[in-house]
Amino acid sequence: MMAKLLLGIAVISLLGTIVLITLGNVADAGLPMLATFIAAALYGYADTKFKNISFTFWVFAFLVAAMYYPFLFTDWGFNTQVLVIPMLQLIMFGMGTKLSLGDFRKELKQPKGILAGTIMVFTIMPLVGVLVAKAFRFPPEIAVGVILIGACPGGASSNVMAFLARGNVALSVSVTTVATLLTPVITPALMKLFADQLVEISFVKMMFSSFNLIIVPIAAGLICHNILYSKAAWLQRDGNVFGLGVLFSVGCLLSAVYPLPGSFSTLQPGLILGFALSAIISFTKILVKRFSGPDDWMNKILPSLSMVAILLFVTIVVALNRDKLLVVGLLLVAASAVHNLIGFVLGYWGSRAVGLSVQDSRTLSIEVALKNGGLGMGLALDALNNANAALAPIVFGKWMNISGSAIANYWRDKPTGDPVVELQN
Repeated sequence: MMAKLLLGIAVISLLGTIVLITLGNVADAGLPMLATFIAAALYGYADTKFKNISFTFWVFAFLVAAMYYPFLFTDWGFNTQVLVIPMLQLIMFGMGTKLSLGDFRKELKQPKGILAGTIMVFTIMPLVGVLVAKAFRFPPEIAVGVILIGACPGGASSNVMAFLARGNVALSVSVTTVATLLTPVITPALMKLFADQLVEISFVKMMFSSFNLIIVPIAAGLICHNILYSKAAWLQRDGNVFGLGVLFSVGCLLSAVYPLPGSFSTLQPGLILGFALSAIISFTKILVKRFSGPDDWMNKILPSLSMVAILLFVTIVVALNRDKLLVVGLLLVAASAVHNLIGFVLGYWGSRAVGLSVQDSRTLSIEVALKNGGLGMGLALDALNNANAALAPIVFGKWMNISGSAIANYWRDKPTGDPVVELQN
């Protein structure tokens, strides 16, 4: 009953949106459009077959709210932009809690796929980004964002799409991990090479910013993963875990009170958050154990926290840049579509050219074409101090959800020609 009601609301709201837009009343289409996406998102909970795409509808609902009612996300009594970087760091922390080399031993023993994928991630899309920015004749601050998103690694979305496409998920996650860990050095170098003539690029500042946004929170996530799940005897004793919590608390306090010198000061926000999260995890482990809670409590809580962080992160950035998006939005959508499509094509055929299987080539095609839009936004704001440079990562990030879902569903039912893979699927 509830599923039918939500579906009915979604359909009626969609029809209302179409009518208003057709009549030229785009400014009045906000409420029915918002109702469409919210009803569609809730429908995913009522009908489990659509649960996997529910979050995508929530993202679009929040984007609509940010575009039509930006004051909801910018007027909180303080500048909400200060929340953007911590939200991204929380997402990267979640990634760190999931990393384990043991899951990817097969891929590491045959590294050709990882090597080919990592090289293509950092060559194809940055070069295509330069060409796309020139072809569309974007102003420098917008163009640098197009190049920046091309120079970023893949994100969690590429891993999800590889899974939906029945690709090699271990290869996808391995390339994402390796490329992400290399980002603090390679992305600033690429930006210095390709974008320094557009806006001033400081290699050192971007490198430290990347460490702050990526390496520090991922390292904290790895530490917390070991605290919770390591079989080491000393981590099974509450006193030792409590001592770690105290140590992390002191580290958090010292990081907040004593600024680091020079360029190292860029790492301070990440260190504060990393120490704080590590302390919270340590103390919570003791409490959960004392009250006989589930051992996998973090795995149950963190996905929801990450989803909230993603929604806040994207929505606040869109709301803060709403006026500029209204001016260049359609052109950026077209540029993102071209950039993304070329990534799919060259990623696939580049993989085939070096002798990878159809399944691995599909996987790397997705890995090359889908980028970590959140990281691109974070670097634009933190390293470049340029809100306009964040526009391309915003638009690209939303477009790739659409294109990635489409190609994943297309490949899902297409045979790979490998009987072993077909049997597994």
